[in-house]
Amino acid sequence: MKWAVLSIALVGVALSLVVALWPGGDAASPSLADYRALRAAQKSLPASIASIEALAAGDGAVAWQACVLAGHAHAAAGRFARGAEFLARALALRATSALQLEHATLLEAAGDRPAAKDAWEELLPRSEAVAAIQRLETDPERLARQLVAAGRPSAALPLVSPPANDAARLTRARALLALSRAAEAAEEYSRVLAATSWSDTTVRIEYGRALERAGQADAALSVYRGAGSSGAFREGSLLETLGRSREAADAYRRSSDPEALWRAARLLEALGEADEALAVYRILASGASRARDDALLRVVQLERNAGRAAAADEAASGLPAAFLWILGKPVPSVVPASSAHPSSPSVLRTAGALLASHGMPWAEVELDFALRTADPAARLAIGTWYAENAAPRQAFLVGAPLLAEAPSRDAARLAYPLAWIEIVERWSSIYGVDKYLVLAVIREESNYLATAVSSSRALGLMQLLPSTGTWIAESKLGLRVESEAFFFDPENNIRLGTWYLSYLLDLFDGDLVRAVSAYNGGNGNVTRWTEAAGAVQRADVPGALVSTETREYLVKVLQSWLAYRELYAA
Repeated sequence: MKWAVLSIALVGVALSLVVALWPGGDAASPSLADYRALRAAQKSLPASIASIEALAAGDGAVAWQACVLAGHAHAAAGRFARGAEFLARALALRATSALQLEHATLLEAAGDRPAAKDAWEELLPRSEAVAAIQRLETDPERLARQLVAAGRPSAALPLVSPPANDAARLTRARALLALSRAAEAAEEYSRVLAATSWSDTTVRIEYGRALERAGQADAALSVYRGAGSSGAFREGSLLETLGRSREAADAYRRSSDPEALWRAARLLEALGEADEALAVYRILASGASRARDDALLRVVQLERNAGRAAAADEAASGLPAAFLWILGKPVPSVVPASSAHPSSPSVLRTAGALLASHGMPWAEVELDFALRTADPAARLAIGTWYAENAAPRQAFLVGAPLLAEAPSRDAARLAYPLAWIEIVERWSSIYGVDKYLVLAVIREESNYLATAVSSSRALGLMQLLPSTGTWIAESKLGLRVESEAFFFDPENNIRLGTWYLSYLLDLFDGDLVRAVSAYNGGNGNVTRWTEAAGAVQRADVPGALVSTETREYLVKVLQSWLAYRELYAA
């Protein structure tokens, strides 16, 4: 029980109210009176808990703060169930991952195991949630399934060894496959499928993957074919790996996945069957999948290569600005020319007072609630307030959807803010990189979140892998990396990321397309992919990128770069 109390107490200290004088008058910003009442009640705890609970009965930002404060106050007094009730109310008003963690902790401290288990399950695969589920879940088979889904197959395997039924055997097979024990996994999948009339093609494809990884290619191909169109992608991928390109192209074309059609077209092009490849590219270019723009660019290139300039120009008219730039064609405006007119919502006075007394997190809560009912003019004003108060991520989170809903140049400036511009200008100047390219990379890598961590453990604004970042810092710049916290500092992260962009640009002789692709996909991969595809022209590079993620990344960064240049370059 003590660990739960300590956990809540620490978070409570971090979020506790600060005694401060409030500027402004209640007539101009009525909610400040409620904040004053909340402050006064906080100073009088525990006697004033009823007053705080009364403030928690509302539905706005003050109510949310009061719910959190009441939850912490009850927890500090050992009333865990009551504290959990108020945190649940706070979550209903405004959910955050930190609050979810507190709520789950309180429910467990209160002894409400079913509710605690449900709350922790929502937080999987976080390590704290995995540990809690292992404490609370009494059904070993269910626990094993949860552990496999959370990426903990080694912890799951003993719970289903030996398996008590077919469902447990399937969990065991999945755990074995995740642990790269492919031959054993294939045996378990075979038993599952033999013992049941399993119709789920997902399980059959998993069985094929186990066979494939176990080196049983022919058996895997048979399983993939038996799964129909759902298995065609995996079949094509395996055939391509085996060097059976024509068969792979045919398999890919039996799939309904646009990425499979893309791969089929690339193989057909490599086989010299340009007309057949062109037909597949045209199918993709007429759709709305993520392969659409890449396919249209290939249509342009193939039509050019065939000497059909008019057809190439017609296809090019549908390309995004990034690809037009790659082709060397005139780039149309990528941001609206019109201006908008922000309003002056009274909530900005409240936000200003909160910023002065409690900091940006408190102001952000107040503005979050205001944004729920704000019209475009008020949202523009709130986003502008964020931009003026050095909060680029918040400005972006307001501006990006606003730009789509009510396009204007003012909304575009919020969606593409000059984030950490002094740092960006300093290091881009020193390392000879376009500052707008640095800003574009920051936007697409982290959406301006300095503490961002990706699934691959890339860190900070420019999403540096610790290994890459440490190599740059210590081997190239003479800096010492004490811990991962080094990469969350904007100064360090932007410096290292900008140096890396400069390094890649030098490596690829100033080719921006290859350098940006390599920032995401790795310079070795980009070199290998482009050489294998014979990508001599710059416009051939996007199609040569094997990674779907890298292809999408390239066009996003270039689009953002063009937007930044149009918005801010003289």
